[in-house]
Amino acid sequence: MTVNSPIVPAPSPEPFSDEDQHLLEAFRQRYPFPLDPFQEQAIRRVLAGESVIVSAPTGAGKTLIAEFAIYRALAAQRRVVYTTPLKALSNQKFADFVRQYGSEFVGILTGDVKVNSTAPVLVMTTEILRNLLYTEKPEDIVSVVLDECHYLGDEGRGTVWEEIVINCPASIQLVALSATVSNLREIAAWISQVHRPIHAIYHPVRPVPLQYLLCHQEGEIVALDAPRRRVQPAPEPRFRGERRRLRDGGGFLHGRGRRRPASPNRVIPQLQERRWLPAIYFIFSRSGCERALRRFLEDGGSLLEPERRAEVDEAVANTLRDYPSIMPETEVNSLLLEGLRRGAGLHHAGILPALKRLVEGLFERGLVKVVFATETMSLGIHMPAKSVIVQGIRKRTDVGFRQLTLNELTQMAGRAGRRGIDVEGKCLIALDAPEAEEEVRQLLAGEPEPVQSRFRVGYSSAALLVDIYREPGAIRRVIESSFGQYQNRRRIRVLEAERAELLTRLAKTEGIRSPCCAITDLLAYREKRAALEAERERVRRLGLGGQRGGRRRGGAGGPALGGWSESLHEARQRLEAMALDLSRLPCHRCPHRGDQERQLKRSDRIRQALEGRGQTLRDLEQSYWEQFLRVVEVLRHFAYLTDSRLSPEGRLIASLRHDNELTVARVAFSGLLEGLQPAETAALLSCLVEEPRETETLFARELLKRIPHLRRRVQALEALADEVARVQQNRRVNLPVSMHTTYMAVTYEWTAGEEDWARLIRTFFGGHEGDLIRAFRRLIDLGRQLIDSPELPDTLRSCLTQAVRMLDRGIVLESALI
Repeated sequence: MTVNSPIVPAPSPEPFSDEDQHLLEAFRQRYPFPLDPFQEQAIRRVLAGESVIVSAPTGAGKTLIAEFAIYRALAAQRRVVYTTPLKALSNQKFADFVRQYGSEFVGILTGDVKVNSTAPVLVMTTEILRNLLYTEKPEDIVSVVLDECHYLGDEGRGTVWEEIVINCPASIQLVALSATVSNLREIAAWISQVHRPIHAIYHPVRPVPLQYLLCHQEGEIVALDAPRRRVQPAPEPRFRGERRRLRDGGGFLHGRGRRRPASPNRVIPQLQERRWLPAIYFIFSRSGCERALRRFLEDGGSLLEPERRAEVDEAVANTLRDYPSIMPETEVNSLLLEGLRRGAGLHHAGILPALKRLVEGLFERGLVKVVFATETMSLGIHMPAKSVIVQGIRKRTDVGFRQLTLNELTQMAGRAGRRGIDVEGKCLIALDAPEAEEEVRQLLAGEPEPVQSRFRVGYSSAALLVDIYREPGAIRRVIESSFGQYQNRRRIRVLEAERAELLTRLAKTEGIRSPCCAITDLLAYREKRAALEAERERVRRLGLGGQRGGRRRGGAGGPALGGWSESLHEARQRLEAMALDLSRLPCHRCPHRGDQERQLKRSDRIRQALEGRGQTLRDLEQSYWEQFLRVVEVLRHFAYLTDSRLSPEGRLIASLRHDNELTVARVAFSGLLEGLQPAETAALLSCLVEEPRETETLFARELLKRIPHLRRRVQALEALADEVARVQQNRRVNLPVSMHTTYMAVTYEWTAGEEDWARLIRTFFGGHEGDLIRAFRRLIDLGRQLIDSPELPDTLRSCLTQAVRMLDRGIVLESALI
């Protein structure tokens, strides 16, 4: 369902005052281009103090609406909060706004970073805003911008968005910006119900038209709407290594039976010839991105004019000077830096933040012509290109491979087409199997997927609700204000209508009367007939068993055979008596019995359907409340909640942001962290952040051999996590309980004072540096949350403070705002 009109009937804003009109004109003068009609419409609503939710394609200019909300707040000397779902996006917005408004007017809060927190323009992640709204009612904030608000349907983060909308004071204006979604009307109606009326603006038109094309496995590029031509040989590859590989029968992905798209080295020269560069080449794995760049270099690929390499060398030198801890000699870094000198880049979550920023800057300057990237590059980061290549429409997940959704494909394709530069953007989909062409056509013929609520009640949310509202009725009203329950109510209305129709059909069916038999007679007849059939089956089995026994015993089995014959004889007599009894019932010879039995079967089917609808209705009506009650049961099991009052552990849980706040509180209060050195404390806490890697045990084993008392603490931590998981399972609470040793050794060495980052990665980690930076930043965030909590045992606070200080230094600190 798409929307292009307000959800809540809202007249056009009243004529603006001269002051407001002047403000609007001054804002328009900031831009060298006229505003689009949808921007003008949204800005006028914002100026009138109304809330808006805007759904438009990537690159359409939604951010300009948020910028007006900031401009208006600054003019009124009020504060505005700008939220994003991703730390990297928050950092980017912070840097953009500092350039635009000045450092004294802009601050940022992302958990591990706190800069100028009293500034009038405050950038923060959604998790920070969520906790702020639970614990405070900020009266000086005039607007909250919810950027990328389609994250409402994100599996991990969606709950936070719902909590923000529910808890945001009605006095605060919401400015929500979303990618194209099919149920904008539904989202806006929910926000209007739980917050205040919001004006929905749907703008499906891209600022730059987009053409989809197919790239077949042999390298031929055709328009999506073109008939499939006979496969012609693609242009001879330019890169010598690719020619050799094709002669040898190889492809981009080796291995018999695998889905294999055309090699990027066959695609990129065609893009260059057609002048479709710069391009983003989306590949759904880090190793795939690195392999693509490596083969591009091995095959002699180069897209950068020699005279412009000096500009790249200068940018690289500046980055290495500004971030002296970067090691250009590591395998991935050297690959990336050599690629940049030839006009090709690499972008995925394992790359150091400073190097990702370097790639982004060179791409914007036109010094990088193609970037091999995972799909995370499509999320919020401003990097428009002439063309986008999507390598296949299947990607690996935790449960195997699945096809991309249309929204995911659209998000990536949205990077193609630079406003004011390109007449048309190009999105090439590299097919990885002959049948993939039809799969792509079907995908693109579909509608955008609706945003589905991912709301779930966690420990922190449950503890906060108990602490703030206490009374069950009030807590339930808050929980049932969720978007999830709103969508459930829609399903409930559908089910209630179906149930009413089934009841009507049942009444009609049961209203038909037999001319000779009462319904009770027919029911009794069915019961006796069922008993007869069961007895007949028993006798049949008894007979078969006796025959087998008789054969085994042969002629010498006289007494046993006689016993069997006597038993079978009695059973047959009983069967005959039951059949005679059935034949004497009035229904046995009734000419209408067949019709009546068919009628009863229809009634049975309707009753079964009614029972199913009824159970589903009960589940939908109670689902989130029962989820809350189960979480509360777990808190009560550990005595963190008694008679609607939180223990110190419960209050700590309420203050935390983590996948499983209960586990963190158990660790903090169990004594596991007592008596440890700062490096040991940090190493143990690292077991609770990030996701494990496949090679997690090797470095940790060596560390725990060296420090036996730390090994015993790890064993106790494993037992603690197992206990939490067991209690959750018994109470049907499905919240993650993650405990792993991936980062233990490297965390210990870094916190203990190791200065050589290269040695640290090589000797104690062995993975991507970007992963380690992200893990350290999250560990710093967790440490600071614990330090800031008044509930933390005082004996731990000093040790944790030292650990966080030693973690947050060097390249880790340098990466905090990148």
